[in-house]
Amino acid sequence: MRVLLVALNAKYVHTNLALRYLQESVRQSVTSDVILREYSINDHLERIAGEIYETQADVIGFSCYIWNIKEVMSVIRQLHPVCPDVQFVLGGPEVSFETEEFLRSHHEVDAVILDEGEKSFPDLLRAWQEGGNLSQVEGLAWKHDGNVIVNPPSRALLNLNELPFPYSGDEDFSGRIVYVETTRGCPFSCQYCLSSTFQGVRYLAPEKFRIMFRRLLSQGARTIKFVDRTFNAHKKHALEILTIVREETCSLGLNDRVRVHCEIAGDLLDEEWMDYLKDYPRGLIQMEIGVQSTYQPTLEVVARHQNFEDWKRFVPVMKDLQIPLHLDLIAGLPLENWTNFRKSFNDVYSVGPDMLQLGFLKVLKGSGLRLRSRQYGLLFNPDPPYTILETAALSHGEMLQLHRIEEVLDKYYNSGKFTHVLREALHFFPSAFDFYHQLALYWEKQGWFQRLWPGKALFDKLWDFIIWIQSQTQPNMLSTSELDLTRSFLDALRFDYYLWERPKTLPDYFAVGASQEAKEAELKRTGEEIQRNDYWARVIPEFAAMDRRQWNRNTAVAYFETDVLQTGEDVPSWFLFIYRQGQVKVYRYQV
Repeated sequence: MRVLLVALNAKYVHTNLALRYLQESVRQSVTSDVILREYSINDHLERIAGEIYETQADVIGFSCYIWNIKEVMSVIRQLHPVCPDVQFVLGGPEVSFETEEFLRSHHEVDAVILDEGEKSFPDLLRAWQEGGNLSQVEGLAWKHDGNVIVNPPSRALLNLNELPFPYSGDEDFSGRIVYVETTRGCPFSCQYCLSSTFQGVRYLAPEKFRIMFRRLLSQGARTIKFVDRTFNAHKKHALEILTIVREETCSLGLNDRVRVHCEIAGDLLDEEWMDYLKDYPRGLIQMEIGVQSTYQPTLEVVARHQNFEDWKRFVPVMKDLQIPLHLDLIAGLPLENWTNFRKSFNDVYSVGPDMLQLGFLKVLKGSGLRLRSRQYGLLFNPDPPYTILETAALSHGEMLQLHRIEEVLDKYYNSGKFTHVLREALHFFPSAFDFYHQLALYWEKQGWFQRLWPGKALFDKLWDFIIWIQSQTQPNMLSTSELDLTRSFLDALRFDYYLWERPKTLPDYFAVGASQEAKEAELKRTGEEIQRNDYWARVIPEFAAMDRRQWNRNTAVAYFETDVLQTGEDVPSWFLFIYRQGQVKVYRYQV
């Protein structure tokens, strides 16, 4: 029996952990030839179907999620007419609920694995291979004489420490994101998440993780993501895992080239965590926290009990430790209206995460919110990924506005390219949310969402927006304080422009405040003198390694009238920007 396991990942760089566990489980327990193929949902489906056909497999299994189920079924529908004897088996969260209806409406699919696949899938293959009774396979939904039969689930959960090693193959993971698992389950029961349908948390022994992690490093893995639903569910376990990460990477001298990503619960952080992280290698770890909302009535409804005000004090500590921190919000949760969401947004924005990920509720099959969707007026797309369209508290029109806010938030804040100018832009608005809302409205009014823009065009559009805002509030005259704000905004915009890349020319609007030709010429001469000054040899190591031509080609000098870095130092100031190997370093010229 030849078995083919297929993953249609969201991106090429992703890997599928579940199918690697299945592959090794089948190899250990069933006499089968097992092949694993990974594709992307962006690949041509006809090519995928053609390559799958040519494997001449007897059983083809697909890993199914909300973001790939449409593509999976399209591939199966192409294969089914030309592979009439192949058994198509599906598994994963998207087909594990409402399974009877799914099997009745998709005649091409022969069976669905409902339980943990490491046991149920080999049992199914063994039954097919030996002519056994499928009714004895626990956690299986299958068809017999036109009827759908759902077998009872297994009474016992799998022990993670008894599962086979998922990365035993000879693979090269260079440039890819590799997923690992040290826990299954979640201590929380969030009603928007499928983890709430399972009870308890199981743990992988830390030393077993060490073997896996060491193997991955030897295979070129440099970006590793834990799929643990709440990585810090058990503090002792989490700290042991992170200690192994530090020991293994440091022993190989890789701690500055490896990054591990963990999803944690903010309310489980404490002083012990902060003390531990103080000695952790900078840049080795990245953390993501699902805040979701700070509106307590909403948190009560979705059973995500937390108090953002209690644990947000740890965010600046982690920022000082140079730990990249992503905070998540979910729009469209029950009871949270426009005003409440505005506050949630401002609460999270105020702590300055490296990324603020604004997502939209997915009303998943099997989730508590799906079962109570009518109670809270949840209207959602009936097709995957079941994105929320409207709630009793938030209209569809407001939801569309939030989608536009998400887009400008990603372009500006989450890009990390506009750090200084965004700080100044907020001075023109009552809150961060109001700034992004008005910016999104302006983008929509100009029709800019309909096009893809190069990065530098975003600077032009931000300047246009601020000028438009000023024209709306003071059409004929700007006060002294508003002029100061504009000057600070323009300096910050120009500073970020230099950080983007070494500019060959500058947009005309950067000449505001220095319009006299004599002044501009004087600044140009002074800048050239500063750029060539031997002062830099004392403060910049790269200076001695470059000749004059290389130095001029890789540096730029700019003059700023305001305290653009908010250091409290004397202004105006000159700064030198040095561009090397895709990175930019900045130095203040101090005579």
